[in-house]
Amino acid sequence: MTTAAPTPTGQTRLGAVKRMVSTGISQSAVALDQLVFSAITFAVQLVAAPVSTDAEFGVFSLIAIVQIGQWYLGRAIGAEPLLVAKTVGANDTRGVRGAAAASLLVGVAIGVGCLVVALFVSGPARTLLLIQAFASPFTAVLDHSRYVNYAKQKPMRALFTDASWLLLFLAAVGATVLVGELNATGTYLLWALACVPLALVAVALTGTPFSFGAVRGWVRDRRSLLPGFLIDAVYLTAGTWATFGVTAVVTGLDGLGLLRKALVPVTALTVLFIGISNSLLAHLAGRTPREVVRAPMLVSGAAAVVSAVAALITLVAPAGLMTTALGTPWEGLRPVVLLLLVYAFLLATAQTAMVAAKASGRAWLGPRVRTVQFVTELALVASLGWWLGVTGVALGMTIAWLVAAALAWGGVLRHGDKAESPAG
Repeated sequence: MTTAAPTPTGQTRLGAVKRMVSTGISQSAVALDQLVFSAITFAVQLVAAPVSTDAEFGVFSLIAIVQIGQWYLGRAIGAEPLLVAKTVGANDTRGVRGAAAASLLVGVAIGVGCLVVALFVSGPARTLLLIQAFASPFTAVLDHSRYVNYAKQKPMRALFTDASWLLLFLAAVGATVLVGELNATGTYLLWALACVPLALVAVALTGTPFSFGAVRGWVRDRRSLLPGFLIDAVYLTAGTWATFGVTAVVTGLDGLGLLRKALVPVTALTVLFIGISNSLLAHLAGRTPREVVRAPMLVSGAAAVVSAVAALITLVAPAGLMTTALGTPWEGLRPVVLLLLVYAFLLATAQTAMVAAKASGRAWLGPRVRTVQFVTELALVASLGWWLGVTGVALGMTIAWLVAAALAWGGVLRHGDKAESPAG
């Protein structure tokens, strides 16, 4: 008895099912990797918070957000255009090398900038800046390799390096606590040192980032994408610095430190949400307008669920435990954290909408939205912070991102309607 050969239709359906399963596994691995990556940020802040006064944690946070800004800028010039243009899938070896080198140059520039600023400050701020100057090139390499692995459909490699970074950092913290005391500066140094061996592993997995001669060609070939991407990243970076700078002015370093401690459980979520939305670029590039809208909507829905669960945990978390963990009274901090969880969701949904715009080639939607968000946030943080203190700052941030989310989704949905109207 012979078995009938699969029909062409059956083969097509089987291939579609296999692709769907493969995509599902890959996207799950990406989401898990972004969760681990956000856990690194969360762990660093959670270890540093209880061993710092509010003012000390304010200084620590101002230096730590240098790294967050570096990630935004490095991705804008390297990883994001790499994903949108599908450079890896097109086997554009020179383009891949140019993107990696461009990302590394951002890290080197940030490191040099930290060294220069360190000359004009003293105390813990100088030490933290020197640590950041050392870490920046390594974190640039490791972060870029993460998105190269996504583009190569090998997210498990990124998961391996990020999980190893987290475990190495936690092991170093544990060993340090056993033999002596740990402060915020020491925590940051352990984080930086733990990154070094994993950056070397990343180079082995994704290739050398030292092809600096390819940077000019990379920038020239992506000149239609890079300006919008970079302006978007500059706004995001400058907005973070400006918000915290204004907060320090209107509430003092103690107020800034209090806000940053309230952001400890929230920052991990924002890093997770922004990372997942950035990873959508590879998935959405070249898709139909309907698909470009649907995926960010699903991510936004997931962000809403995660934020709601985090809010529930915030409501039931034991006050004594949280006071010990954050080094400040939890009852006064809890309302601020709840407000910031709303802010985190609004930031996530606005970011995914702007990523959808990038994926469809409309890189300028982000800068337009962020211009409004930037001005609105600074005005509200200054006025409400002066009036209501840290709670007012959190409220101002939340309202600003509500405006940004409305503008971003309005732009994406209008474009989708226009793109589909000829066929309708």
